[in-house]
Amino acid sequence: MNAVRTIRLRVQLAGGHTHEVALAEDAAELRALFAALASPTSRDLIQLPLQEGTVACTFRADQVVSVISEPPVLVQPHATGGAQPIIIRRAHYMAIDDFLSPAEHADMLVLAVASEEQFETGTVAGDTAGHRQNLVIPRFGDSAHARMLQNRLLVWYPLLARTLGVPVVPLSGVESQLTAARSRQFYKVHADESPTCPRELSCIYYVHRQPRGFAGGELRLYDCIEEDGERRAAATFESVEPISNRMVVFRSAEFHEAMPVRCPSGEFADSRFAVTTWLHRAAQPDPDTRLGWGHFRGGVVAPQFVGLPVAAGGGG
Repeated sequence: MNAVRTIRLRVQLAGGHTHEVALAEDAAELRALFAALASPTSRDLIQLPLQEGTVACTFRADQVVSVISEPPVLVQPHATGGAQPIIIRRAHYMAIDDFLSPAEHADMLVLAVASEEQFETGTVAGDTAGHRQNLVIPRFGDSAHARMLQNRLLVWYPLLARTLGVPVVPLSGVESQLTAARSRQFYKVHADESPTCPRELSCIYYVHRQPRGFAGGELRLYDCIEEDGERRAAATFESVEPISNRMVVFRSAEFHEAMPVRCPSGEFADSRFAVTTWLHRAAQPDPDTRLGWGHFRGGVVAPQFVGLPVAAGGGG
């Protein structure tokens, strides 16, 4: 789960004074600094802890000239003059390491490497070569290996949804594909959900040789800007390393990107393999629906998950 980050700040004040400080992403002082930039006439006092809290620097809000943050901090502007507000949402995800047993993971890798002849060029609707370049087995969901991952995810589903802060909704189906990314292959910024494709959660399982024979291939999860009823990817993002036997789960509406892979050997077995599983939401609850272990009639939380402590919805 993406935890609260530590933000390194360089705060420039009137008169040329500069202070460097590290604050938690949810710190009140951080919000106060950006509020001061938005309201340059404010004379409220701001106090920053310096030297690990042994020293405090206090100044008026109207003295703040600029704030440099690393990593970037998203600022949500306030609407003025009746305009619609611009909403910026941070991408939420969960990264679950050692998702399968060592034997299951090894078996998945053997299958991926042995399936070279079944892979075909990955495409998207209206695709051009500049948007997606990778290999895919689109009907992988019919295999026993895909069903194993699907059933495991369905058992996890109530906990995944609650931890990501999304409703536990009725599910209508599960979809899977196996992908391979070789040298210079990638998948640019996109979202898996669309009006005609009711994907709720995207689940990416990484599997590859150890030590791995490729570099790159990170997953970028972009923050989202919502303005005038439209959604677009922000310039800020979280980067997730493709570690073998790691499952990464996020809302299918999140904008994400698979970065280019570098594979010096050129061997297919050194590709970055991944199984992507999508959980589809149902338009209406169906009491006869059976998915996985049959826990999800109408999206009811399975008894073994009721009352479990979970992180607040906002991390992943």
